[in-house]
Amino acid sequence: MTISLQNPDDFYHKIYLEPCQEFEEIRELCLSEDNWLRDLYTPKNLKIEKHFGYGVVFQKETNLPVGMAGVLNDGRYPPNVARHLHREYLFPKFRQKTRQGIKDILTLYREHLLKPLTNINNFEVYILAIQNREKKASKGYWEIFSKTAISVAPEWNIGLGYIQTCSFNVQKCWQNFLYTEMIYGAFDRWDKKILSHDEWLQLEAGV
Repeated sequence: MTISLQNPDDFYHKIYLEPCQEFEEIRELCLSEDNWLRDLYTPKNLKIEKHFGYGVVFQKETNLPVGMAGVLNDGRYPPNVARHLHREYLFPKFRQKTRQGIKDILTLYREHLLKPLTNINNFEVYILAIQNREKKASKGYWEIFSKTAISVAPEWNIGLGYIQTCSFNVQKCWQNFLYTEMIYGAFDRWDKKILSHDEWLQLEAGV
């Protein structure tokens, strides 16, 4: 049964700044799923202390974790830039299959992850990056996600092309992105690297 996420008041959030047993229990629930991205959430690859806050959304009625994500700048971006909704994970019970469902998730995330994590930081620019799905010929998911995201959170903008998210020159290190500015003009002043779709197609996929 699909659980409704339409009312953000039915949920609450916690922000973790340091490792703790409570979060490790949440991590174990995440790792119990045989997800194709499972390795991203292991202790080796998801370190709470490396984030500028990592949030978890819970359902009030059950106290079950719904979704989680954090803010990251591990040195790959300038000091005024961070990646938002980094290592995002939505627990299976709360996943949605419709466009309205995606809108509900993003509305929930705006209230319980985007706003709270932004409020405890002072970065001038945030990006939200998503890689193209493997073995998918089109960018249909990204087009639906990005357009829905800016309808829910108009302070965000759809980026043109692919932004570099890691140092290797492979497709996985260049991702679709949204961005928002806390200081007007900060995004344009950032000396970032962006590829067109045609340029991205010429790269190796990466591992």
